[in-house]
Amino acid sequence: MPSKQKTLLFFAGFVSSIGSFAIICTSLATQEWVSSKVQFTGRNNSGYAELTLGLFKMSFSKTITQGEGLFTQKTVHEVFQILKDTSSIKIIHILIILLLVLSLISSFLGSSTTCLNSVSNPYLTLLGPLGVYIWTAINGSLVLLGMILFAVNIEAYTLPKEIAGTLDSTTDVLGSTQNTYGYSFWILLLSLFFNAATIGIIFYYQHVRYSKKIENERPMETASRDVILF
Repeated sequence: MPSKQKTLLFFAGFVSSIGSFAIICTSLATQEWVSSKVQFTGRNNSGYAELTLGLFKMSFSKTITQGEGLFTQKTVHEVFQILKDTSSIKIIHILIILLLVLSLISSFLGSSTTCLNSVSNPYLTLLGPLGVYIWTAINGSLVLLGMILFAVNIEAYTLPKEIAGTLDSTTDVLGSTQNTYGYSFWILLLSLFFNAATIGIIFYYQHVRYSKKIENERPMETASRDVILF
């Protein structure tokens, strides 16, 4: 059976791991990844299109600010039905979802390993603290890479403008785009924080354990030296 200290510390690491798992689930389930305002200019009017993008669904509306035209009611669409199958934007979008799903799996495996160590002393090295380090590091790396790729898709490949051009049936010319990232995107930073907390807790446990081991060995070393001197 593990010591009381190990149980408490690994249980704290388990709670932190579960927190990361829950955050990733929330991010995948919600659709507030980015809100974009795309300016447009037509022959007799001008205005902007508003989009709220998620990984699976999005909303779209169009507003005329000058000239003749009508306000378009907000409509909801499936993201994968709008993106072209051969576009690099869709490929990156699929890759982002895949990375987050893999991070969800690694987060589950990391929390399971942490929970196992809180109630037992596994014999296999990969089921011990090393396993927690590996799964947590993989989880954090996948989440960070997914965030970077999403930002690249929005800023470099102008995903909102691409969608606005596809949904707009007029000949209006699209202009500048203003993007505001939503909570579904930013809460992934909290997942990274939970991962760092898990690693910190397990590292602290190993440091304390190593310090106690050194202290227990010192009296024996001193005694052996005294015998030799005598």
